Amino acid sequence: MKKEASNMSETHGHAKSYRHPSQGARDGLVGVAFWQFMTFIMLILLVWLNELMDLASLWFGVPPSPPSVFRGCVISIGTIVVALATVGHTYVQQKQIISGLLTVCSSCRRIRVDEKLWEQLDDYIADHSVALISHGICPLCFEAMKQELRKLDADNAAMTIPSVQSPPGAG
Repeated sequence: MKKEASNMSETHGHAKSYRHPSQGARDGLVGVAFWQFMTFIMLILLVWLNELMDLASLWFGVPPSPPSVFRGCVISIGTIVVALATVGHTYVQQKQIISGLLTVCSSCRRIRVDEKLWEQLDDYIADHSVALISHGICPLCFEAMKQELRKLDADNAAMTIPSVQSPPGAG
């Protein structure tokens, strides 16, 4: 009963909806793309604000210069080119993120690449991302290994062969 109540409070009384595993990555990319877009819009607005109000003369007291539509257009086009390169680079980075549903063998931990091909987890991650692989052992597996080693030590101790003594008189 307590568990049901806590689940209801977590979802605010609504049933949880299913989210595909790759949706989190897509949501993150949409947020990044939005803020990149907003930044470049602000830069273009700053270029034109500078052309109309001559911000350098207002802020730094330099001699005023007349507005130049040509200069504003050139800087705006340059900003758009940089924006396209930035968004393109973000897209390439996003492709390096593993997303979606991966089928992993529960026994050998290989990943299914297609119907007949299974690949080692380490190789798959190295080929499909920029992540580096490091090996370790979790505390649960460490304890299980210690138990197994103790059992092997006990089995080996029980299997020791008593030393054979020479029969009396052999010499």
